[in-house]
Amino acid sequence: MSQRPILPYVLGIAGLIPFVFLGGTILFANIMCDPYEGRRYFSVPGGLAPFLIGYAVVILSFLGGTRWGAEIQRAPQKPDAAILCLSMLPPLIGWATLPITMIQLRLDYILFTLACALLVQGAWDVFAVRKGRLPSWYANLRIILTLVAVISLLVPGHVHLIINDFVYCAARR
Repeated sequence: MSQRPILPYVLGIAGLIPFVFLGGTILFANIMCDPYEGRRYFSVPGGLAPFLIGYAVVILSFLGGTRWGAEIQRAPQKPDAAILCLSMLPPLIGWATLPITMIQLRLDYILFTLACALLVQGAWDVFAVRKGRLPSWYANLRIILTLVAVISLLVPGHVHLIINDFVYCAARR
């Protein structure tokens, strides 16, 4: 069994604080209604939903960059083009959610998309460890970080979906 470096674990767990704090805060959100359009939308204390989404996008960009860097480190003269191209997908998927956030489409869809992107990236990282492309300790770290981040995105998104499906705007009555 290889020695696990402490610092990546400490920093990784510290990086979960925004996910857990923002995701937890969104659970206390209220349903608001536009009386003119009768449209329901998710109102979060302090408007924190864009911060959770933005943080997830930043993390996806970071993870894509780590895979890019790992491939350059592994084969500096001839990196695998497929890995370099695939490492660009998580940030692009994440960044594609930002315009959707700005036009206030359903929060549950956005959080689900980001959670899926984090899951796919996490699975790819674990697969890369098994193929010997990343250090052996990295798989356990990525599993822990991915699960907490995904839960922090899916739980508020699921609660939002339930509220959106069962609560009706008073203006439409």
